[in-house]
Amino acid sequence: MGNNVAGTTLAKGLRDGSADVDIDIFTDETMPYYPRPRLIDYLIGRYSEEEMPFYPPGWYEKNRLNLHLGSKVDRLDPAGRRVLVKGSWESYDKLAICTGSSSFVPSFKGLPKERVFTFRTFKDAKDIKAAAATSSHCAVIGGGLLGLETARGICTAFPKLRVTILEYAEHLLMKQLDHSGSSLLKNWIESTGARVIVQAETDEVLGDSRVKGVRLKDGRVIDCDMVVVSVGTRANAQLAREAGLRVNKGIVVDSHLATSDPNIYSIGDVSEFQGMVWAMIPPALDEAKVAANCMLDLPGPDYKGTVPSNTLKVVGFDLTSIGNVRGAHEPPGPGFQEIMAVSPDGKVYKKFVIKDDRLVGAILLGTKKDAVKVTKMIKEGTPLGQIKEHLQDPSYTFP
Repeated sequence: MGNNVAGTTLAKGLRDGSADVDIDIFTDETMPYYPRPRLIDYLIGRYSEEEMPFYPPGWYEKNRLNLHLGSKVDRLDPAGRRVLVKGSWESYDKLAICTGSSSFVPSFKGLPKERVFTFRTFKDAKDIKAAAATSSHCAVIGGGLLGLETARGICTAFPKLRVTILEYAEHLLMKQLDHSGSSLLKNWIESTGARVIVQAETDEVLGDSRVKGVRLKDGRVIDCDMVVVSVGTRANAQLAREAGLRVNKGIVVDSHLATSDPNIYSIGDVSEFQGMVWAMIPPALDEAKVAANCMLDLPGPDYKGTVPSNTLKVVGFDLTSIGNVRGAHEPPGPGFQEIMAVSPDGKVYKKFVIKDDRLVGAILLGTKKDAVKVTKMIKEGTPLGQIKEHLQDPSYTFP
């Protein structure tokens, strides 16, 4: 169930592990798997609709993967080992729930209205692209990764369209950046044309049938004729909950990625391991490898979690955030040390979090140099040694 990065990677792993097993993929999407980051490229015009799928035509057939597009699973019957699709029951020996997550829309006053969007699917991207072509001012509610990338895409594709980013927290990217790094990023974003307002908690979407503005909790009004809501996601776990599986924030899984039913597995944004719902690509890839082996009864390591890591461009700015960067919210705690470095021109910011002579977290903003090496050191727990003496130099390159 699910043709996203988790489901597709799992299906490929199952086929690699067994030439004989029958594999069916059910999805409510009408298009074969496409990476969600590619939606921004579609918005900008780098990809056409035909170029969106990740794999070339015939890939599913070549790998004998039975892809059922537009086939939402409506009910799950664990006792009967079957799922209900389009009014018909389909049986299984092993089932993987990879249904991902959906955009969360808070209960703002004034909803629903025309020209208020979320940005999660290809249909969302098409609708936003069409609306932006005839709008004058877009408010993006949410200063997280997706909100900033959405703003970048709209600014790039429609340079005459004003864009305002509304973030309720005290600074952008609260999960990935500390205050210093976020200030640098905010300055960069505003230099590209978008406006950023922090500590801006949305209360109401104004207008009659169509949006005309946004009112904040403090009374300020932002005039706009288009809104994109990007304030996070929620796991699509309702089917599992209705079927009696154990569900908390996501579908609870063990180190084999099995749910409370040993014949049902769950990976990706919809799954919860040791209290964590990652909602990131690296954990989905790690989980898919483990789940494929376990579903086929093949030997392999258990899942032990994933070091949270993001390496990407945010509004054209390189950002790597990995591991424990708790300084985004509070000091890292006893036993931890933070070392920060800023380039003379203020365009590169580095922060390293250290414990017991080992890197446990890092932020690299404005550069992708050393991102791979730093990530490897954190994941492998490599001692810093003499490297530590050079971390305050923003131009230092890891050996």
